[in-house]
Amino acid sequence: MKLMNPKFFLFILLAQFSTNVCAAPENNITVIGIGRLGLCTALCLEQAGYNVLGVDIFPDYVKKINNKTLTSPEPGVQEALKKSKNLRATCNLDEGLEFSDIYFIIIATPSTDKVEAYDHSTLNRLLLNINKRKVKNKHIIIGCTVFPGYIRNRASLLIRDCQNTTLSYNPEFIAQGNIMHDFKNPDMVLIGEGNQKAGDLLEQMYHRCCENQPKICRMSPTSAEITKLSVNCFVTTKIAFANMIGDIADRSPGADKFDILDAVGKDKRVGSRYLRPGYGYGGPCFPRDNRALGSYAKTVDVEPIIPEATDESNKKHAELMTEQFVEQDLDEYVFEDVNYKPSCPVVIIEEAQKLAVAKLLAKKGKRVKIRDNQRVLDEVQGEFGTMFEYEQI
Repeated sequence: MKLMNPKFFLFILLAQFSTNVCAAPENNITVIGIGRLGLCTALCLEQAGYNVLGVDIFPDYVKKINNKTLTSPEPGVQEALKKSKNLRATCNLDEGLEFSDIYFIIIATPSTDKVEAYDHSTLNRLLLNINKRKVKNKHIIIGCTVFPGYIRNRASLLIRDCQNTTLSYNPEFIAQGNIMHDFKNPDMVLIGEGNQKAGDLLEQMYHRCCENQPKICRMSPTSAEITKLSVNCFVTTKIAFANMIGDIADRSPGADKFDILDAVGKDKRVGSRYLRPGYGYGGPCFPRDNRALGSYAKTVDVEPIIPEATDESNKKHAELMTEQFVEQDLDEYVFEDVNYKPSCPVVIIEEAQKLAVAKLLAKKGKRVKIRDNQRVLDEVQGEFGTMFEYEQI
């Protein structure tokens, strides 16, 4: 028998070794819930080279995604959708579950006044539907914000019939109007891993998706649930602190709040981000996450002094700003760009602080005009009616 050339044999071994080491992970990903955040996530994964199937419940919306005719105010979405080659959508959950071994779940968990602070009902139903299919050998990743302990105490029970299936928590730290950029350029990636394999899978995924080199923080799902709220609570506390210092400076002859806070932010222990005086914090995330951390603290018998003080300070600052406006004694008070954050292309007026001040002024009998684009005016008028006057710009 003719022996194989030793050099050729070595080449085969090296080739096999290289193939085993460099083999790509599972390249198919299912994203369940492709609203604004879910679609942005799906598009970023597709741009990173994954084959992505999005699942949603609205047929017309799904059709527009597949036809690439969807319009979105979120920057980068329409361009990315038109260029996409490996993204499609479906309303068939079974198709989504069969498509891959990796399920990203990004659906709404609205705020509630209950102890748990978030409405998990839609998420519960989805997990129960997945459990009915008794899927096996899957990785389920929850990306929507949940109350601490949800994965351990609730979600794990809801998928109890899914054999060898991990459940991880991987929330994003993004801002509306900047989602795709923030997804690709995070300061930190938070991974509450179901097990080491799931954590490895998620870490490799972000290495492929991110344009920067973020800190990867891997921990238990419960730790990650608390971390998500802790980050936003700290930011709200910093904003409230900056506004308190600003209010103190405004009532101190010879003091300049901008000079003060600029100097405070120069200390590395403090940092300058979110340390500017102005309107308080609002929007769909900061207020509710701050309150949720306080709510959770009570369930473990910790008095939430800081979250509650931050929330109260934010309200008090709006009242102080209102007093300053009243002292000006104007015939008319005009507010422009009243979204929850300046120059946001996405219309979100939830707990927008300019509107909070405008509302307080109107309640004091002052004439208040909201001047903005028509999309914003429609939202404001829908919520506040004739409380304000309106002018399109």
